[in-house]
Amino acid sequence: PIVRSVSQDRSWRVRYVVAEHLCELVPSLSPDLTRHEMAPTFVRLLQDPEAEVRTAAAVKLAAFSRMLAPELVVSQILPAVAELCSDGSQHVRASLASDIMGLAPLVGKGATIETLLPLFLQLLKDEFPEVRLNLIGALPAVNALLGVELLATALLPAIEELAEDRQWR
Repeated sequence: PIVRSVSQDRSWRVRYVVAEHLCELVPSLSPDLTRHEMAPTFVRLLQDPEAEVRTAAAVKLAAFSRMLAPELVVSQILPAVAELCSDGSQHVRASLASDIMGLAPLVGKGATIETLLPLFLQLLKDEFPEVRLNLIGALPAVNALLGVELLATALLPAIEELAEDRQWR
């Protein structure tokens, strides 16, 4: 209950610290408490009104999700991640792009193809170069799961489009 309380503190700095350190707390909690308290708390941090808090939570996305059951990641975390892909802050999207690929091995091939690939494509077409570059830098993480053929088929057209854009780097 205290973590839930401080994660909803009026001060964004307090919520920021919670987002930064939530992953350190979870291993000491029971799976039931993690599922019913910490997962919703993390989702709230991903949806926080302050971009700094959302950025701090986005950086911890894969690390936090590794402590959850795959079905919980799919049902609770991925919908919040989908919202972050269109976040108004480029810094939030850039942080998300650098960590989103880490979700693929956790949710499996089916959920990656169905849910994550469209999000990868959305981030690859982001107007800010840092977002696109962070996503491209993280591609090897998903290559082992999807394979080169599927990855090339799904993402290569967007990457080729980027190669023709003078401002993508």
